[in-house]
Amino acid sequence: MKKIFLKSAWRTGIALLAACAMFTAAQAQDDFTQGLLWRVEKPGVAPNYIFGTIHIDDKRVTALPEAVRRSFDDARSFTMEVSLDDANLMTLATRMVYDDGRTLTDATGPELFRKLVPIMQQHGVPEQLLPAFRPWAITLMLEVPQQDSMEVLDFRLYQMAQEQNKPVHELETAEEQIAVFEGMSEADQLTMLKDAVAHYPDIAQQTEQLVQAYLARDLAQMWRINQGSADDSAEVRAANQRLEQKLLDERNVRMAQRMQPQLQEGGAFVAIGALHLYGDHGVLALLAHDGWRATRVY
Repeated sequence: MKKIFLKSAWRTGIALLAACAMFTAAQAQDDFTQGLLWRVEKPGVAPNYIFGTIHIDDKRVTALPEAVRRSFDDARSFTMEVSLDDANLMTLATRMVYDDGRTLTDATGPELFRKLVPIMQQHGVPEQLLPAFRPWAITLMLEVPQQDSMEVLDFRLYQMAQEQNKPVHELETAEEQIAVFEGMSEADQLTMLKDAVAHYPDIAQQTEQLVQAYLARDLAQMWRINQGSADDSAEVRAANQRLEQKLLDERNVRMAQRMQPQLQEGGAFVAIGALHLYGDHGVLALLAHDGWRATRVY
């Protein structure tokens, strides 16, 4: 049973990373609303490139445009949100579950748990393993379409970097990403979980809308789609706002600061979720405040 559980949890580790992007929403702003690949430079420093990703395995997404592929191939180093090595994935997997004797049923109650059983079976989590998971982990899995986690765009880029023997840097630790969700109150976790269950039938349509907006390089439209998926209730809006502050705004500041050593070296290729590029609180705007010039390439 333990072996089966760890395999199931490990496979959902990348799903947690993927859900970070699907969960976020930014504040509207005229700047940095269009474009996925940006050249970031300063005088005397070789050009760097920042690429906005979407954490899914759709072949329309993973087939890199020529401008992106060329920038990646020419780069001296690769930087991503968090490295996808076995240690990080196992950390994610083990932290998604209870370790204090509680169960998901204790948190959700029997009615909500019964609704989750058939849905989570579709995600490869059988009923006997479901009670082990924390509410925030289940919510993240529900926010991501069923897919091959090893084929998501970010993982493909990571594999390419390894194949080309590029140094791989990470902007965050697995612990830091997990802390965003562990820091949510249980009340907020349950509010978000109930909302995810209610909107679960819409996930395929919403994902397709996001893919279309991504292929159009329309960051503003991606933001509107994420905003439009939120429940109108005051409870959900408040919980989402508290999560958004930590998941997007605070992480943008951290990532913008931590990528600068690689940017100063020059020739860096940085891949982060596309919505982290958007608006006056986005990474590109923060870098501009620090004296970097960001120019849209694609």
